[in-house]
Amino acid sequence: MVIEQDPQNIYEEVRARAQADGRPVSVRHVALVCHEQLTACGVGVYLVGDGGTEPACATTDAVERMIELQITLGEGPALTAIHAGVPVLVADLAHQENLTRWPVFGSAAAAHSSFAVFAFPLLMGEITVGALEVYRTREVPLSGDELNLALVFAEVMTAQLITEVVDVDEPDAEELVVEGFHGRWLTVHQATGMLSVQLRCTLTEAFLRLRGHAYASGRRLSDVADDVVDGVLRLWPDDSPGISGCGDDDHE
Repeated sequence: MVIEQDPQNIYEEVRARAQADGRPVSVRHVALVCHEQLTACGVGVYLVGDGGTEPACATTDAVERMIELQITLGEGPALTAIHAGVPVLVADLAHQENLTRWPVFGSAAAAHSSFAVFAFPLLMGEITVGALEVYRTREVPLSGDELNLALVFAEVMTAQLITEVVDVDEPDAEELVVEGFHGRWLTVHQATGMLSVQLRCTLTEAFLRLRGHAYASGRRLSDVADDVVDGVLRLWPDDSPGISGCGDDDHE
């Protein structure tokens, strides 16, 4: 069944999914319905906060990796959509133009069989609060109806994301906000704070060092964060806190 392109129809489908799940409506339920209705191979959601861009939800493990990769590298369709405030529609990620636009992310995503990526900024007036990202393995653009449906899903996702963030102090809301991928991202925050103290630098610089080590070592950012929190990995001060300055970091 294809949902009519109306927010209320989508809300009803999302509520039905949440009811079947036995849980309150969440970003995850909106993402799952979006995944099905747009025949995607995965859907990702990003949240823009005071500390920058971070993941809120991913419907598949492969999309989790793509979200982490974009945040680690600081490039990709979702980040471009967030910064520009407009949809970024990429029917063929392996096209040379897109590999030039996002050289590292494009190659890595193509290797994971994600050929088409459609990213939509989540807008509250003129403020971008996040992004919705739809992945497909087919090298084809969205049809006009699919594009309209995706835009409605972005509207619904924006409302749900804002609801969960604003209601974070209510009894069940903390569970909603930190579920799944976003919950695991709390370890990244913890590792960033620890590095800030260890390296006597700002949180921004500490996060750059964490990203830099993940990129240089070819590991997932969340895995590197786990090692920092567990005391397995210690990063040492140097003159280059960015991505290119992590060649001398050692394991203890």
